[in-house]
Amino acid sequence: MSLPPGEAFDRFHVVLVEPGDSLNVGAVARAMMNLGFRNLHLVAPPRFDAERAATSACWAVPLLQAAHIHGSLAEALAPMQQVVGFSARHGKDRPRHLLLAEWTAGLARDGNVHTALLFGPEDHGLQREHLVHCHRLIRIPSTAANPSFNLSQAVLLALYELSRMAWEAIPAERRQPADAGEALQLERLVETILARVGFYGPGTPQPIPGVVKHLLRRVEPDARELGILLGMFGKIDRALAGRIPLRDAPREDEPP
Repeated sequence: MSLPPGEAFDRFHVVLVEPGDSLNVGAVARAMMNLGFRNLHLVAPPRFDAERAATSACWAVPLLQAAHIHGSLAEALAPMQQVVGFSARHGKDRPRHLLLAEWTAGLARDGNVHTALLFGPEDHGLQREHLVHCHRLIRIPSTAANPSFNLSQAVLLALYELSRMAWEAIPAERRQPADAGEALQLERLVETILARVGFYGPGTPQPIPGVVKHLLRRVEPDARELGILLGMFGKIDRALAGRIPLRDAPREDEPP
């Protein structure tokens, strides 16, 4: 199953403020490509090495090459209509924190606005001068013992939660339903085998055959799986009836 093409998320822009590790930038690009996001912005990266970033970007190198590099945060945010900062820090005069799932649940009300997803430097996160640009602050839940996520992990978690909006567009895996007549044939074949080996007989508790029948129905095999089951139990039945020879099971130290 695949997510829809990247156009579905073009209103979201991942903005990394002063990212210090080029490997992290490459990992962010990979996460974006995995989940269908295409707009990457780097704000004043102090030591950005494109070749080093490419080693962790894997198939997302084209996205990395298309990244926008800005000299200042104000420049990067100028075209944005909404700015969302990711930070675990609480403080006076800061926007109210929302949990990641709370924010994404309300995105339908925001309309198709260009939204910057703002992530701070790896060592200290978003600072006061960055937060003044934010309309909202988002916190990704974590343990109190280790509340800080790696930059690329935080981006991946945020984008994964955003991508859930598109899950309804993913076509369900198609399975050819089993034929009812073949399903009944399997039930009868299993009954025959269990009678041959003495599992069913005069002393069998009355509910047991019904339990086995309902168990087979609850498995709900598709057409291909039911064909395999019929072939498997059919061969067992023929062997028990003496129509095909039984073979010794292979020892553990030799191939079957």
